Amino acid sequence: MTVSEPTTSAVNAGRAMKTMNANHAVNTAGAGEMMTTTATIVNTGPTTAIRDATKQSAELPESATQRYLIEHVTRFEYSQPVSLDQMVIRLQPRTDATQRLVEFSIDVNPGPARHTHCLDLHGNLRHWFWFEQSHTNLVITTRCLVDCYCSNPFDYIIVDPGVEQVPAVYAEPVRSASSHYMQRTSMDPAIDKLVKQLIAVSDGKTLSFLWQLAQHLRQTIRQIVRYHGDAWPAHQTLASGEGACRDTAVLFMEACRAAGLAARFVSGYAWDALDVTQRELHAWAEVYLPGAGWCGYDPTTGLAVSNRHIAVAASPTPSYAAPTSGTFTGPPVDTTLGYSIQMASEPTLNSLGDEKVTYRWP
Repeated sequence: MTVSEPTTSAVNAGRAMKTMNANHAVNTAGAGEMMTTTATIVNTGPTTAIRDATKQSAELPESATQRYLIEHVTRFEYSQPVSLDQMVIRLQPRTDATQRLVEFSIDVNPGPARHTHCLDLHGNLRHWFWFEQSHTNLVITTRCLVDCYCSNPFDYIIVDPGVEQVPAVYAEPVRSASSHYMQRTSMDPAIDKLVKQLIAVSDGKTLSFLWQLAQHLRQTIRQIVRYHGDAWPAHQTLASGEGACRDTAVLFMEACRAAGLAARFVSGYAWDALDVTQRELHAWAEVYLPGAGWCGYDPTTGLAVSNRHIAVAASPTPSYAAPTSGTFTGPPVDTTLGYSIQMASEPTLNSLGDEKVTYRWP
């Protein structure tokens, strides 16, 4: 089953993480590849559409709506035939107040016996695939065209007085509704100490605290590419002074929660305008501010998220934002995981609703 490629140029990137074991395949956002079986990372060249768009791309104007064309290919190869069970794919960018999915297509080879899709508990669109017979490989290709509108990430007014200062106290019903996004996972005194220091530096002002926190983590956490393992607990990243983007995002979330702010993990793509042919998934955090909604902060860069980030999935924990997850049955096998992400970008004058929205899948 194949689908036609979107015909408009656009594109770029970020950081990624993928997991695999002999009985379970998971592909989670972070930085790098992670797997417990023998693995080889395979990088393929960009398609003609991506390559041509990249040649036309330069540094992006900060104020314009940005259009991104993204092609993401994931390949699983097995040393012996295995029976693929269900596969869950979370690679369809969301549509919200800051970005709009214009075109989306997905191709899975070998073709699945059945395909369904739904919104999960956290509002992410999941594609479910079921397979028959045994196979030695699985290739997932997604292509999307996304418009991002947020040129000013501070264009809002906080409407809950209890959240203008930190430690924050949400008014009902937000307090109850956001409880899952406020559950701490690392009750570490070092994190509490850091939060108190940043609150003092920020004079207790929420927006200043968030900015100080993002800048502090950018300056003190050395960014590494970590190919194996889940996102580290927040206290581990803080103690080691280094981590992949998924690790830094978790630390940012934990610090926000210690300050009474609801926070969640986000996987997606980020544009850095570098002339490269291979890019990766990225991870950052979002904080809920009444009157503004979910506001993104990227502690890897120390900046608030604007029209250079393309969000795909969000969750209170990294595992529920994994780009792919699935299982297979069969004998012990060696697994090779290959991936390729190409992106291009261009400013666009199209406004919301100017174009027909097109989604294609099997």
